[in-house]
Amino acid sequence: VKSAGPLGGEGKTVEVDETYIGKRETPRKPSPQRKGRPYIKTGGNQKRTVVGLVERGGKVRMFHLNDATASTVRDVLVRNVDRTSTLYTDSSRLYTRTGEEYASHKTTNHAAGEYVRYEGDETIHSNTIEGVFSVFKRGMVGVYQHCGEAHLHRYLAEFDFRYNRRTALKVSDAERAADLLRMARDKRLTYRRIGEADHA
Repeated sequence: VKSAGPLGGEGKTVEVDETYIGKRETPRKPSPQRKGRPYIKTGGNQKRTVVGLVERGGKVRMFHLNDATASTVRDVLVRNVDRTSTLYTDSSRLYTRTGEEYASHKTTNHAAGEYVRYEGDETIHSNTIEGVFSVFKRGMVGVYQHCGEAHLHRYLAEFDFRYNRRTALKVSDAERAADLLRMARDKRLTYRRIGEADHA
């Protein structure tokens, strides 16, 4: 369950990026034949897509999308980021149009080896959200090792919970434990339901 209210706001910055993990459990169909051989895209096209949003000095939200398109990414952004925010992204075309709907949209060109740039007092980068992705991926490999695609959103929610209650936000162990118990109250998850994608 994502936190109520949008991220960012007037004078605040939200970093946005997408990442690709694991293999899709339902691979995409081959494109029409090319020179007698089926053409199948590799890389992100055959992986699970995750879009992440992080407010500088604040909270994160990550979402599993079936496909990363300008339309699906826009839907995530407009539902979760205040329009008066400044967006920092890479130069992907996924964000170009939607960025125009916000107070400001600034990019770095990763393809040209640019990961940080400066405009006056502004430090423009998407390194914060990339750091969140790095922690998530290390956690998945080192702790859980495997994740069914139908349940990926649950793992993302757990890492959101951890990041959003980190000590840097002045959240105590007692508050963290109280939040965990409050969110689990009156919720029963049986073993049968865990294995049923319909209930994921």
